[in-house]
Amino acid sequence: ITKLAKARKTQDPTHPGCVVYSIGSNGDFSFELGLQNEVGKGVCEFHIFDPGNFEHEKPKELKRAFYHRWGIEKETTTRGASWLGVDETYRGLIESVKLLGHEDLDVIDVFKIDCEKCEWRTYKDWLSDKIPLLHQIQVEVHDAPTAKEAGAIDFFDSFEEAGYLRFHKEPNIQWGSSCIEYAFVKVKKAFMRGKNSA
Repeated sequence: ITKLAKARKTQDPTHPGCVVYSIGSNGDFSFELGLQNEVGKGVCEFHIFDPGNFEHEKPKELKRAFYHRWGIEKETTTRGASWLGVDETYRGLIESVKLLGHEDLDVIDVFKIDCEKCEWRTYKDWLSDKIPLLHQIQVEVHDAPTAKEAGAIDFFDSFEEAGYLRFHKEPNIQWGSSCIEYAFVKVKKAFMRGKNSA
C-alpha cells in the first residue's frame, strides 16, 4: 500500500494516495492505528463511519482520519435512540461516497465493515460500478441468513463472480459462533476462472 500510495501521489499530487473506509468503530480505533503502524503515518486517509458519538475518542496519533457520524445501510434512514443513547443516522454506501466527493476515486484500498447484520442488506452496493473499486474487503458477518433465504450463498457467490478471492476466515469467538470475520482481495477474473477449471 505504501508504494502504491507514493506512485499515485507522484502521478497526481491531488490523489489521497491510500484510502480506507472503516465502517462500525463503536469507539475502537485499534484497526486504524494498526494499519497506520504497518504502512506509516500519513500514508492512508481514513474515513471512519459510525452513528455513535465517538469522534472525541479518536486518538490524536491517528493521522488523516475523518469521522463521519452515520452508519451504512441500504437507504438513508434515522432511527430513534438506541443503546448508544442517541438518534442514529444511516446512509447508503453510494450516497456516502458521493457526499465525500469520492465518486471519481479509482480505488478504496481497504474497506472494513462490522455493521451488525447490515452486510446482508448492503453487500450488492459494495460491488456497484457507482463506487470506486474496493481492493480489499474485510467484513464480519453476523447470524447468516438461512439457506431458504439464500442470502449467505448469494453473498459469497456475488463476491466470487465479481473477482474477489477469499483469503481469510476467522470466527470471532469473543462473541459466540454467530460472528465470523472474512477478508477478500480483488483479483483478475481470469484468475478466478483458472481456479474453477482445475
